Amino acid sequence: MELRQLRTFEMVASHGSFTAVARELNVTQPAVSAQIQALESELGVRLLERLPRRVLLTPAGEALLGYARRLLNLEAEARRMLAEMRGVQDAYLRIGASPTIGAYVLPEIVGEFKRGHPDVRVVAEIESTYHVAEALQTHTIDVGLVEAAVEADVLAAHAFRTDELVLIVPPTHPWARRQSIQPSELAGQPVIAREPASGSRALVEEALQALGVNVPPALELGGVEAIKNAVALGLGVSFISRHAIRVEEKLGSLVVVPVEGLDLRRFFYCLHDRQRYVSSILRSFLDLVQSTSGEVGQQAEMNGEQL
Repeated sequence: MELRQLRTFEMVASHGSFTAVARELNVTQPAVSAQIQALESELGVRLLERLPRRVLLTPAGEALLGYARRLLNLEAEARRMLAEMRGVQDAYLRIGASPTIGAYVLPEIVGEFKRGHPDVRVVAEIESTYHVAEALQTHTIDVGLVEAAVEADVLAAHAFRTDELVLIVPPTHPWARRQSIQPSELAGQPVIAREPASGSRALVEEALQALGVNVPPALELGGVEAIKNAVALGLGVSFISRHAIRVEEKLGSLVVVPVEGLDLRRFFYCLHDRQRYVSSILRSFLDLVQSTSGEVGQQAEMNGEQL
C-alpha cells in the first residue's frame, strides 16, 4: 500500500465523491479512480461502492479507513518532528477537550498559550472523554483535556484543575430558598441529565447510588448550555460543573443548592501519548497546563488518582 493511495482513499471516503477529490487534488477523475482501483487490486477486496451520485464504503473500506487515518497521522507527525529537527517548526497544535472543559476552561488556557506563542495555529476538537482518549491513541490530536481519569497504558495523565458538580435549580424553584436538601428528595423531581456516555453523568449516578438514591433522568440533553437553558425554563433540576455556571450564579438566573452528604468533587486531566515524540510546541503547552495545576496534582496523588 502506498501512502499516496491511502490518502486518496481517505479523501474519497470523507468527501463521498471522486469528482470532489479530483477537483481538490487538481487531477482528473480517472486518475483518482485509478489509484483506488490499484489499492483494491493489491488488497484483493472492494473498498468502495460506486453509486450514481455518491460513493459509499464497503465493510472492508470501513475497516481500512481507521488504519489509513492512523498511518496518515503518523506520517504527518514524522514530518513535523523532522521539520523541527531542521529548525523549521510546523506551528500547529491539535487539542481535544471534553465539553465542559472545551467551553469554559480551554479558552483561558489557549489564550495564555497564544500570548507566548502567537504564531502557533491551535485547532481544538470538542468530544467526549472517551473519544478524546481514542483520538490521542490514533494520533488524530496531540493533547487532550478531559473530565475523568482514563485507563490506557500508552496515555500519561496529569490532574491540572479541580471541579465540583453542583445541583442547580431556577430561582423560582422552592429549593432556591433552602440551605440544603436531602438526597432522597431528588426522587420526586424531574432530573435533567447529560447523554449516557458522559463522565459527569456517571459520577452523579454512582454517588447517588452509593447513598441509596436512584433517579432515572426525566430528560437527557447532549450539551451543557442546553441543560442550563432547560433548568432556567423550569423543565427540571440538574447537576452541572461549577465552572459552567459562574455567570448565571453571579446574576442569580440559576441557583446552586447543596445536597447533604453528596460529594461530587473531581479532577480535570491533561492527557498525552507517552510513546509519541513531544515537539517543543507540545512541550510548551504541557508545561503551561502543569504550571496552572498548583497543588492539584499533589492532592490527586494523595487520593490515589492516576498521574
